[in-house]
Formats: sequence, C-alpha cells, structure tokens
Amino acid sequence: MPPSGDDVANTEGVAMKRAHHPARARERKLNQALMAAFVIVLVAGTLWQVLQLVGLSRQGREIAALRRETYALSVRADNLDLSISQYHNLERIAARAQQLGMEQPDQSRLRVVNLPPLSQDASPQSADSHTAAELLD
Repeated sequence: MPPSGDDVANTEGVAMKRAHHPARARERKLNQALMAAFVIVLVAGTLWQVLQLVGLSRQGREIAALRRETYALSVRADNLDLSISQYHNLERIAARAQQLGMEQPDQSRLRVVNLPPLSQDASPQSADSHTAAELLD
C-alpha cells in the first residue's frame, strides 16, 4: 500500500525532528554537564565550609583550654604571692619559729662581724682568695 498524504507529511515531520534532534541532544548533554559541574562545585564548597568550621571549632577549644590554664596559673601565682607576703610578716615568722622550738638569742650570744668593703670586681673568686682571719679583721 502506498503511503497516504498524511503519512508523507508525518514522515517529513519525523525526519525534521531527527535533524533537530542531534542539536537538542547536544544541548541536553551540555545542560547535564553544567548541572553536574554546578553540583560538584556546590558539594566541594559545602565540604570546604564544613572543614573550615571544624578547624575553627578546634581552635576555639584550644583557646578555651589555654584561657582555663592561664586562669589557673594566675590563681596559683596569686596564692604564691600571698604565701610570700605571709613569710615577710615578722610576727608570723616568730610564731612559726616558736612552733619549731627556736628561741630568741640573748645579747650575750649576739656577735657583730664587720666585713671589709667590697672591691669593684666583687666576684665569687675574689672572696675565695681571702682567708677567714682576713675577713674577720
């Protein structure tokens, strides 16, 4: 049976669609490639942001730990300063000496020793060169 007029027109339409089909196929592939590139860039950017946030979080924890350590060291330094100032308190020293069984010396036990004036090159070696008798005279 020979093709009718409608069939011929329909066949020409299909042939025309097929002729435009490679251009549409290329356009569709290009769109898919661009969409895939966009998704890859989006995922990579999101991953980079997450890694940056993880790094900032780690640095924040380190800073917090250092601040706690600084505070603890500051408190310890204050306590040590307080202890040192207590040892400069002569009344406290006297009370502690009594607790340890120490006695206040009387005047007969006290001796005053006059040392020679220090020379300009006062060094440990220069003190060793003097005898005990020279230092006490």
